[in-house]
Amino acid sequence: MAALQKIRSKSGLLVGIIAVGLLAFVFPWGEVGTFINKMRDKAFVVDGTVVTTKEYSDKIAEWESFQKIMSNQNSLDEFTTSQIREMAYQQMVKEKMLDEEADKLGLAVTSEELNDMVYGNTVAPILYQIPFFVNPETRQFDKAYLMQFLSDINQDPGALQEPARSEIMARRQIWAFIQNMMKYQRLEEKYASLVAGSVLVSDTEAKAAYEDSKNVANIAYAVQRYTTMTDSTVQVSDKEIKDLYDLRKNNYKLDTELRKVSYFIKDVIPSDEDYAAIEEEMNKAYEKLKTSDNTAAVLSEYSSNYVDAFMAVSGLPADAKNFVQSASVNDIYGPVREGQSYIMYKLMDRTNAADSIKLQIIPLPQGLDAKTSAHIADSLQAVIKGGKDFGTVADEVLPGSNGGELGWVNEMMLASAGIAKECFAAAKGQVLKLNISGQTQLVRIADKTNPVPKVKLAVIEMPVIISDKTQNGIDNELNQFVSENGNLDNFDEAAQAKGYGIMSNAVISPSEMALGQATGTRQVIHWAFNEKVGSVKKFDMSDKRVVAIVKKEITGDYMPVSEVASALKQELLNDKKAEKMIADLKSKNISSLDAYAQAMGGKVDTVNFVTFQTNNLSGVGFEPMMNVYSKLAQVNKLEGPVKGKAGVYVMDVTSKTEDNKEFNEEQTKQTLKQSSFYQLMSQAVAVLKNKMKVEDNRVRFW
Repeated sequence: MAALQKIRSKSGLLVGIIAVGLLAFVFPWGEVGTFINKMRDKAFVVDGTVVTTKEYSDKIAEWESFQKIMSNQNSLDEFTTSQIREMAYQQMVKEKMLDEEADKLGLAVTSEELNDMVYGNTVAPILYQIPFFVNPETRQFDKAYLMQFLSDINQDPGALQEPARSEIMARRQIWAFIQNMMKYQRLEEKYASLVAGSVLVSDTEAKAAYEDSKNVANIAYAVQRYTTMTDSTVQVSDKEIKDLYDLRKNNYKLDTELRKVSYFIKDVIPSDEDYAAIEEEMNKAYEKLKTSDNTAAVLSEYSSNYVDAFMAVSGLPADAKNFVQSASVNDIYGPVREGQSYIMYKLMDRTNAADSIKLQIIPLPQGLDAKTSAHIADSLQAVIKGGKDFGTVADEVLPGSNGGELGWVNEMMLASAGIAKECFAAAKGQVLKLNISGQTQLVRIADKTNPVPKVKLAVIEMPVIISDKTQNGIDNELNQFVSENGNLDNFDEAAQAKGYGIMSNAVISPSEMALGQATGTRQVIHWAFNEKVGSVKKFDMSDKRVVAIVKKEITGDYMPVSEVASALKQELLNDKKAEKMIADLKSKNISSLDAYAQAMGGKVDTVNFVTFQTNNLSGVGFEPMMNVYSKLAQVNKLEGPVKGKAGVYVMDVTSKTEDNKEFNEEQTKQTLKQSSFYQLMSQAVAVLKNKMKVEDNRVRFW
């Protein structure tokens, strides 16, 4: 009975457990998980519109494909890929913002406008940057090439054979990409022009601008710079720093969260032992190269190919050029260390001959058997011997071949085809019947350069490979450092004591592609924004190791006062130094500029052609105080001492001219509006981005 009573007292709990168990069977947890993941899948958000990681990845792939085609590359390096990620993001954000704002304002880019940007008198600026539309001879945009491109992509793919069909479809995708860029470029221009055009210039502004530009002054001055007084001579309190921060707080508004990290980079380079191993191997190669009659076999043993072709001495590297100028055939240079490798040359032969030749070819169709190609070549050669121009025959065989011109080539360029000796031995104008890749081809020596000194070189070059032992030693050293000093208290000091180039308290944003200029370090930034404060990690890259610690999370709407305190303190120190310097100079009752210069420990300098609107003064920089005195000061009247940006100044306006041109209000207004128009246009989209909430979450994923 007691057991039964105990069960009854717990019946509520048991029922709850059973209910939860049943719920686990019938509730669609898979759908809930999918929903949660979907809610988290936000690469970035623009004014509430979510862009998923897939959408972003698809856009990156589109940009990468475009870049590969434009640069004629099959792959992209890490730096280019990082740039593309950022460009794709910026473009997607811009498109989302402009779509929303244009819809409110009734702005659009019509198909007629797009056509006019292609077929009209003024084409879209982006078209000037596309290689497909560049004339190879002038290297300038040529509308004829644009028209030819459009004509090609408008062909019916179904009527074409491969690979022409795939080429047309790929070019259609490129054109769609270009058209999209054209559309948003024009839409941005319209929006920016609308914003900039809404700003008016008042009568007061026009009059003030006229008055400010009338006076042009030449100023003699002496300066006592703040750096000449030690910081310890004045005191700044924390309250003063906080008060200045509060006054400037809007200057420190944050658009995104930040992280503060400390890190150091250790380059993975070969050890002395690694260099010694390769040097020993090169010494063995030297003995073989010196005694062997089969140089090509020796080179192949060390993964080097002997190219049986002459090279112009003038085109050789400096060390090889110096060697061959005094060496005899079979002499050897090296082995010597050059950077992270060892190199050795053997002089095989020398001659005087043409450095380059200009070739023409009559390209026969691919796929012909040797007998057929030889028969056709013999027939064509007979036609040419009968007096027909070689270039004319080439154009008849392959229309558009530009007379079969291959341009200028040297022996090294022809060596792989096995025709270098025959071509360079032939006379100018001679037509050769050559076997190229199993087919007979007709090649003409169109021209030859004058003879120059040339040599044949056998070259063995061995890179110094970083051994596993060296890499393991570096990794063990850094792993030990992390285990002993991987905490907020010790990291920076310990790294400095070890001689590592520590970057302390670096502030990074989630959009940065690398730590400073260190390529391949985006992964460190990704890690820092996804780990807690105090986290430490060693990152392994092919050419370096990075050890980093997360020092602080910087979140909120504004940069904390602690992060800007040092700059604010320096400004306050300069203000107090100025007060002290001015009081000290005034107490001396100095009456001349030369005497002031002597008291300041400096000299008298001059700056000319200063107006109220001059932003950068020659030899001075940005000193608004001088702009004011150029307008208000009297000629030959000593002014100062007064506080400036860089120090305390005493000035004498030595001369002043005034423009007596009559005030034209409308012209002045137009000039001011024009000068501000382009500035406002450039800022319009940036201001729109600040207005719309853009949430960048990419660092969570990449």
